[in-house]
Amino acid sequence: MKAFKKTNWKFILSIIIVFVLIFAYNLLTPYFSDDIFYKTDVLNAKNLADLIRQQYGEYLSNSGRVVGQFNIRLSLVFDKIFFNIANSIMFVLLTLLVYWNISGRKKFDLPIYLLSVLIIWRYSVDFGQTILWLCGACNYLWGTVIILGLVTLYRHTLNKTEIKHPILCAVLFFLYGVIAGWCNENTSGGGLLLLMMFTGIKWWQSNNRKHFLRPYMLTAQVGMVCGLLGLVLAPGVSSRAQTMSIDENYSGFLGYLSRLYKCFVSIDRLFLELLLICVFLTVLTVLYKKKLQAVLMNLAPFLIAFAATCVALVLAPTPMDRAYFGAGVFLMIASLQGFFYLFGSDNEQLSIAVKYSILSVMLISFFFVYGENLVNLARIYREDTERIQLIKEASERGDDEVVIPQYREAFKNPYSTAHDSDMQEDPQYWINVFYESYYDIESIIAIPREEWNEKQEALCN
Repeated sequence: MKAFKKTNWKFILSIIIVFVLIFAYNLLTPYFSDDIFYKTDVLNAKNLADLIRQQYGEYLSNSGRVVGQFNIRLSLVFDKIFFNIANSIMFVLLTLLVYWNISGRKKFDLPIYLLSVLIIWRYSVDFGQTILWLCGACNYLWGTVIILGLVTLYRHTLNKTEIKHPILCAVLFFLYGVIAGWCNENTSGGGLLLLMMFTGIKWWQSNNRKHFLRPYMLTAQVGMVCGLLGLVLAPGVSSRAQTMSIDENYSGFLGYLSRLYKCFVSIDRLFLELLLICVFLTVLTVLYKKKLQAVLMNLAPFLIAFAATCVALVLAPTPMDRAYFGAGVFLMIASLQGFFYLFGSDNEQLSIAVKYSILSVMLISFFFVYGENLVNLARIYREDTERIQLIKEASERGDDEVVIPQYREAFKNPYSTAHDSDMQEDPQYWINVFYESYYDIESIIAIPREEWNEKQEALCN
């Protein structure tokens, strides 16, 4: 009993530390690019009904992601600190959901949880855009948490022999399914595929296949289908797709082949290392541990969902890298499951030694990466504060034009989207226009820091 409490305490402490670590990064991430655009729009809303009308207008004109986009608007109504807290909680939930989907582990398996955290920090696609940037986090981090939450709850319910309130359970699963299906085109599709695969696996294992199906199994999947249809059939999706497809060199069958090629290039660039690790662990688990059935039931579904979630992007013209975020999470779960089968499911001295050696190496690497980029984020935050102050002062003076410095290239890092969405020398550049509209100034010109420093020195002299 004492040992259990000690392990429980260490596990809870680890969750708190993870929250503090990501909260620090959130604090040092200001509003960027689209955040400013939506903030301008949200300021025109007087109440919740106005926010809903704004979102409906966007649904008709630009995007079908009602869940993620409406979360953006709600987050921008309040001070940034509230989003920082909520987003940190979402990140912690993602680490726990990845951990909860590792089958066979102990209830409080601290090494596996720490590896779940570390693998997310190390292999998440465009961490700065998908986890820290407000607009990106609401669509990708929050959306993936909602989708994976449904998958996790569904897997847990499948293992129950009796459902106390089957009708209520079916209704709740339907509603949750609609929300999860309406989050993200390809990740929601991957989540639906996982529900179907785990249902099929459970049916195959059942001793009473004729009476296996329960209402919640049907309503959860129907709900996701309804949500997905609401998402992909949105008028804004077709109009946006037409706009984006203008830049493509091919159409028809050749166009899809071109997209498929680009998809494989993206998988190679974003996931090759983790994919090779996953395949290596899977092969060893099957050949060395003789756990083919366990791999087919618990690892293979996530590996298949990863592949399907990636390939589904063939249907979208020129997807951004961040669109692969959910697929990456599925691959992380598959990799951790293979690692657990090899090194975490027995008490062999060699397995224990390998497990803790890998964990130690990853923790040391994380320590240096986290510290270095915490400083870089602080530097970017300082420069952003300086720039915003210059814009505000110019606006208050009634100036028509203000010249600000661009972010220093030396501070560029994967945990910030600042340099990917920096203002340019052209005041009509789309990001410049967002800031000009928000701060009510006619022209904002951003030049390299060295040039700006020279101009300031010349003015002082």
